[in-house]
Amino acid sequence: MRARRIGRVATAVMAAGLLTACGSSGADDEAAQTPAADAVAAAEEIAEAEEAAAIPPKPDDETAAKYLAALEEIDPEILKREPERLIDRGREQCSTIKRFSGNPDKILQYANLRFTSPEHPNGFGDATANEINTVIVKHLCPDLA
Repeated sequence: MRARRIGRVATAVMAAGLLTACGSSGADDEAAQTPAADAVAAAEEIAEAEEAAAIPPKPDDETAAKYLAALEEIDPEILKREPERLIDRGREQCSTIKRFSGNPDKILQYANLRFTSPEHPNGFGDATANEINTVIVKHLCPDLA
């Protein structure tokens, strides 16, 4: 369901960009604003759903860079995924850390499911997953520390 919402947002944003790039006048101005308003509404809906699920907002560029650098220090192999995907996985892991705070085995299980690479298709193991969780909390959800 989340992927479907993200797809709708991406489509709406692209449509809004195309309509505003083409320009219009008169009655067309009203129609050109509708996709942009839809994109804003969809983005707000996603933000509300993420907040309800205890997924923190996307980090600023500096925080994201520090987070990715810390993951690379653990194991450069972790960065074989796209940076945006690693950030999203970390944000999702924040929700898991909060939800399963009394069950460290479950938290490690999810870290091993979320953080994989071609050479580590089943995750990096519990010791590395624990390090990844520490980096996630430090950079993406410090309120859980």
